[in-house]
Amino acid sequence: MPRAGHRLRRLLSFDEVEGGGASSLRSTTTRQLLVGMGMIFNQDLHTLLRVGGYGGIRFPTREQMQKAGDNLFDSSVETVSVDVFISHSWSAGRWEKFLALCLYLNLQMAVACCMMTWIFFMVLMICWHGVSGLGGSHLLLPCFVYLPMTTFFTVFFFGQQLSCGLWSPTVWIDRLCIHQTNLELKAEQIKSVPTFVARASRMLILCDGSYFERLWCNLELATFARHGGVEKVDVLPLWLAPWLLCSIFLELLCASLMDVSQLLFPNWMLAWDKHVMGLAATLVGDHPIILRFVGWLVIWMISSIATLPATIPSFFSFRMKIRHHELILDQMADFDVRAANCSEPSDRHAIEKQLQEIFGDQDLPTPGSDAVDEGEVKVQRFVNYQAAGEPLDRFNAHVRGVLRDFVMTQIGDEIYVPWPLCLTACLPMILYSSVNVLGCDSDSCDESARRAGVSSMPVYFVSNILGWVLIILLTFPLTYPVMLRMLKCVLSFGDGLAQRSAAFSCCFLAYEYTYMCGGLIWGSWIPAVQDPSPTQLTIFLLVMTFLVTQCICLFYRWEKQGQQALSSCRCVKRQVATYQPIDALSDQPSASFKESLQGA
Repeated sequence: MPRAGHRLRRLLSFDEVEGGGASSLRSTTTRQLLVGMGMIFNQDLHTLLRVGGYGGIRFPTREQMQKAGDNLFDSSVETVSVDVFISHSWSAGRWEKFLALCLYLNLQMAVACCMMTWIFFMVLMICWHGVSGLGGSHLLLPCFVYLPMTTFFTVFFFGQQLSCGLWSPTVWIDRLCIHQTNLELKAEQIKSVPTFVARASRMLILCDGSYFERLWCNLELATFARHGGVEKVDVLPLWLAPWLLCSIFLELLCASLMDVSQLLFPNWMLAWDKHVMGLAATLVGDHPIILRFVGWLVIWMISSIATLPATIPSFFSFRMKIRHHELILDQMADFDVRAANCSEPSDRHAIEKQLQEIFGDQDLPTPGSDAVDEGEVKVQRFVNYQAAGEPLDRFNAHVRGVLRDFVMTQIGDEIYVPWPLCLTACLPMILYSSVNVLGCDSDSCDESARRAGVSSMPVYFVSNILGWVLIILLTFPLTYPVMLRMLKCVLSFGDGLAQRSAAFSCCFLAYEYTYMCGGLIWGSWIPAVQDPSPTQLTIFLLVMTFLVTQCICLFYRWEKQGQQALSSCRCVKRQVATYQPIDALSDQPSASFKESLQGA
């Protein structure tokens, strides 16, 4: 990176940004960002030539290099603001960043398209064969699982291209919005990076283990945190996308193995249920409620054998998640901007001076708060930057305290995964539920309903559907928080052979526990449908209470009482001229951030 010069531009020096020229703000599209599967994140010469339209030249001339840089730069356009400023470290790999951006931009679209494909094929197959005519069909798994999951992966990786960038944000990325071959222009634009950051609506941090070690990354973060506020920062760990995709692939494998078992041994669950109940009768007596409960519980635990091939990949995937997540949080807890690395030593003084200007004031209010009418009394939130220290120390305290706590609210600690993300990871099993219900355990639906002991075909379908809904909502997501907690405990004793062997066992036990909880639902729900007695309904309600409480304990993040000490509330009377929100000042930009908040 060329030298930034003796002095970086002030945050809100927008005269040159809005007036065009070398330091004008530029933006690009998400389609251009993800072209060639994130090729722009490669730093080699071949990538520059290829993206710039000279991919077939092995020994380019100076003119060809300059033209390739011009073409790359022309993929961005001048603008007065951008939706998302992407901050990242060049030490991270191309594929990690590409997958992270696919997750950020395409995940919701991919899930929606997957579910629409699933619904389309379900309606098509039901209209073609009827609800009870799909029992034993070999087309269900390809139509209800493989085709929707193919749609999911296609949209996940290529959603921006397929949607032509509709509803996509404008982004600022250094590779496309800073000239790569015109060194004078590049140096001038680099000096304006703080200004570019201040003109972004949100900041996306592609966070890896090297992010907080880079001085330029710290400057971008400090600028936006001071100007836009931490509530507009999206921290996306680079381990998240590989972990999620790995979990989805493993769930797809488990669904396939479960379907194979149903095809090879139709109605094996009902057949084994009788044998299990016979063995249980010798232990617990001839009590029908207990026997049916134990029978379904054991059957579901046996079906967890289909997850056995997923245990080894799960160990490596979840161990990576724990280590990388813990590394990011530890780096933020021990953050020191003075220890950050800078590729150009001459840039360090200018960057640290800029940081001192940003955090030079004491107890400045977080910008972007809602405006109030003149004379109205408003309780405003003030962030404590440890004003007794120097500006760089205030920035350190800001990262260690306010920003780290906000990151914790977004991604949690190393053993936390949000419930919606767990549902996404279980997507193949959610789709497979329709195969099990409409496939009638790979037998004719009339025969399966008769063996299940239900009064009619509609009761058979409704009971199976409601049972699967409860399992999807209350049991399948349990695998991930349970496995993370078990691995965290085992790996805390070291990473030797004994610990790894125990960790492999923990992965299978986590799946086993999930299916055991599924057995609790099936063992209490199906008998309640067959014999809705008060005792059976009481057992079902007790099981539901236990599972709901368990999900609350695993997925609800209890607020830390200590976080209240990070901020204080002050009752102030607004002054119209000085408390105008910063977002409203775009028509008359201030000379500096300090002046815009001087009245506070």
